[in-house]
Amino acid sequence: MEKKDEKKREDIRVIDRRMFTSDGQRRDPDLPFEELLPAPHGVGAAPGTEAPRAAAAPGSRQDQVASAHFVSLVRNLAATAAANLGEMPNPFTGQVEVDLDGARQVIDLLQALQMKTRGNLTADEARLLESLLYDLKIAVVNLQKPKTSKKS
Repeated sequence: MEKKDEKKREDIRVIDRRMFTSDGQRRDPDLPFEELLPAPHGVGAAPGTEAPRAAAAPGSRQDQVASAHFVSLVRNLAATAAANLGEMPNPFTGQVEVDLDGARQVIDLLQALQMKTRGNLTADEARLLESLLYDLKIAVVNLQKPKTSKKS
């Protein structure tokens, strides 16, 4: 029993992620555990040229902030496209307006973001972007459909 307790204590590692010292000076947080491990032997990667980490949940504080900014950017662009599709009032005029060309431009921007960030997004970020693009494209298609009249 005593050996198990010693083993557990050896496995615990504390990583200080505080951004400031006790004196208020800015500091870099400790490296995440994955970056502390040496590169596998035989890979032949020079220092600093490791393969990118798999896109999991954001780990470091900087990754979390960048993820929050990315999500905010994507949602803002999607809201702009939705406003152009008449799904919400224009924030400046208060009127519901339809601008298909403007909506298509914003959708194109979102598709470019999706293409250029492929493989670098977390699963949640990728799902959000995919879902918003799908919804916006469906809205464009629905607006382009000719209105059918109901016969009684």
